[in-house]
Parts: sequence; structure tokens; C-alpha cells
Amino acid sequence: MVSNLQEAAAFKAQQKFRLKPTQTILLSFVLMIGLGTLLLMLPVSTTNYAGLPFMDALFVSTSASCVTGLTVVDVQNELSFFGKCVLLLLIQVGGLGIMTLATMVAHAMGYRFPLKQSLIVQESLNQSGRAGLFVLIRRMIFYTFMIEGFFALLLTVHFYPEFGLEAIGYGIFHAVSAFCNAGFDLFGNYDSLCKRADDFVLLAGIGLPIILGGIGFTVIYDVLHCRSWRQYSLHTKIVLVSNVFLLLGGTLLIWGLEANNSETLANVPAAEQLAQSAFMSVSCRTAGFNTFDLAKATQITQLIMIILMFVGASPLSTGGGIKSTTMFVIVRSVWAVFRGESELVIFGRTISKELRDQAFATFTVGTIWVVTMGMLLSVLDGEVHELEEVIFETVSAFGTVGMGIGITLSWNDWGKGLLALTMLLGRVGIMSFMLAFIWQKQSAVIKYPEEEIMLG
Repeated sequence: MVSNLQEAAAFKAQQKFRLKPTQTILLSFVLMIGLGTLLLMLPVSTTNYAGLPFMDALFVSTSASCVTGLTVVDVQNELSFFGKCVLLLLIQVGGLGIMTLATMVAHAMGYRFPLKQSLIVQESLNQSGRAGLFVLIRRMIFYTFMIEGFFALLLTVHFYPEFGLEAIGYGIFHAVSAFCNAGFDLFGNYDSLCKRADDFVLLAGIGLPIILGGIGFTVIYDVLHCRSWRQYSLHTKIVLVSNVFLLLGGTLLIWGLEANNSETLANVPAAEQLAQSAFMSVSCRTAGFNTFDLAKATQITQLIMIILMFVGASPLSTGGGIKSTTMFVIVRSVWAVFRGESELVIFGRTISKELRDQAFATFTVGTIWVVTMGMLLSVLDGEVHELEEVIFETVSAFGTVGMGIGITLSWNDWGKGLLALTMLLGRVGIMSFMLAFIWQKQSAVIKYPEEEIMLG
């Protein structure tokens, strides 16, 4: 009897301390960031053979693992070949997700996953069921290396006249950085693409993989295998419509606002103005490459970029943000309220109340996080920089964009730590991050009476 009670107590204790899927996912990123930090601190990782200081190594490792692109080191001039390889590996694993790659390797070796491990993988991929899970992972791996390989070859050929055999490294690095929406580059001096803004082939070679990485793997599959719009899933339809609207809207607004700004686009030909505006609209969605100095853009342009960065990419992609589908559902829900619609119907399909609640929760918590971090960073900064610059930096970290407005290098260790935490939250996902620390209650059996309150 005593033995049975002890076994029951031990089982209960084991259940109590067992990690939830969201906690396992978060822990996997933390461990990857920790390993990257240690590697970047090694003397062999830097050109001066001193290694990066701990906080700088942690910041860069977090930025690469969370495919953000904010950096406090000059990647080209301060990191050695080994350091750049570490950075590239962190970007690749971070873009696909460590759980995805580990699952694919284990599955290829014949390991069969029990329910608990399958639930963790489902959570990491934002899937509701086990059906087709490993097929999806294989597709993700296949699409990733096919797309990265194609654009790596394209960029290598393009870079060869300038860099010779080193063009291979440049091509691979920028193809992976673009598809994973990381935003790191090898051009040095924190210039990103500013000195190459007239290179249309380079803009296309980086911009197209950014778009493909940002729309998500399920959308790529639908577009390749479905012959008509009617065959697309509702998710694919929403992603395509929202992305076209955001990309075209962002392009026109940036072009209209910056075309007469002598500090950015006014002194270049009209075709280049349009190309740069389109590229910046694409890159704002979570990639982080830029073709002109963001600090010299108008405040309205900076605000538009903040909005684009906050929305971010689409689900099951290599990007961050609250996601385009979330924003689409919120806007459509608000319109449904104004029209007095009892149900939310999109493209002939009804969106459940649970999904609508999740969309509003994601938006609300994301907004609260950005505002809170912006306030804390402003306090730590001593209000040396303008509030809009701090908010820009915060949203860039939250959306895993990595666009810098020129203040990244000035943060102290506390500021770097808060931005690193924000990058981690943005990559894991706001809902997954919060659920890793909040224990959900079971559905209540008792129903309480309703009562009206006044709103608005």
C-alpha cells in the first residue's frame, strides 16, 4: 500500500515538473543562443583573436538565432571566417527552427516519435494535428535548400567579377540570410545595401528570397501544386492577399514620402526610387536589409516602417511579428462588428471565435510588450535618443527585422539584454512565449450568469 502511494506521489511530482511543449521550444532556442554565445566568445571567432565580450556575443547570437539582424559588431571586419560560419549556422538553424531540424534528423534515422514529442513539434510548427507533420517538415527542408541553393548560385555569379572565388561565400551567406529573413550582410561598416542600392540584380536576388521565406512553406506548396485560386486553402488566400496589400501599400507610401527627400531618394532616377521603395517595403516585413539611411527618412516613413515591422511575415515562415494573418483577421473582425455581422466569414469560410480571440490577444500582448520595452529602454538610455528612435529599435527587435536606425551600438548591457529578450519573444512567438510561463485552466463546469456593461 505504502509502495503504491509512493509511486503515485512520484508520478504526480514527475507530471508537475514535466516541461510543456511551449517550454521545450523556448528552452531549445535558449540553449542554441547559449552555445552560439560561447562560440562567438572564442578567440578564433574574431579577427583580433580576442573573442567577443560576453554581452556582445549574447546579443549577436540571439540576433542570429532569432533571425533578426540587429548587431553590435561589424560582421565583415570584426568576425573571422570561423565566426562568420558560426553566424551562418545560427541563422540557418534559427530560420527553420531547431525542433524542425532535430525532428527531421531523428525521423530520417528511423526514430518514431511518441505523442509527447509529436506535440512539441506540432507546437513549434503551429500545427493543430499530427497528420502530415513529417511530410510538412520534409517539404520545409526541401524548399529551404532548393530556394537558398538557387539564389546562392545566382548571387555567386553576380559577385564573381568583384570578389573572385570569395563570391561563393558571399552568395551562400546572403542567400541564407535573405531566405531566413535575417538581414545580416558581409559588406561591412554597418552600411547594409546603402552603397549598392543601384544594383537591381542584387536587390532582386535578396528581395525575392525574403518574400518566399516570409510567406511560409504551406503557401509555397499551395502555389506550386494548386492550379486555381479556388483550390487554395483559406490560409493561403489570406496570406497572399494581405502580403500583396502590405507590399504594394508600403512601396507606394515609402516612394511618395521619400521621393522628394534629398537625404534618401530625391537624387536618384525614378526607376531606382521605385526599386528601392519596393525593396524597403519587402525588407521591413522582417528581413532588415536597407538601401538608404533610415535615420534620415521622414518621421512618417519611419512610422510606416514600424507598422510593417510590427505586422511582420506570415505563419510557418522564417519571419517574426504578429503575422499578416493575425492582422487580417483583426481588421476583418472590426469591420464585421461595424456591419453587425454575427459571424466572421472570409472567402466563404467561417473563422471561429477561438481564432479571433487569439488574434486580438496576440495583437494586444504584442503592443503591450513593445510599449513596455520602449519605456524601459528609454529610461535605460537616459532619454539620449528620441522616443521614436527607441520605439523603432524595439519594434525591429520584436518583429525580428533587424533594421537599425543608428542607435544599436549605443546600448549598455541592460539595453542589449532587453533587446535580446524581445528578439527571443519575437522569434518564438508571443503566444508560445507567454504560454510557456502561464498554466492554462481547464474549461469551467460552472457557468455564471451574464450581465451587460458599457463599452466605448
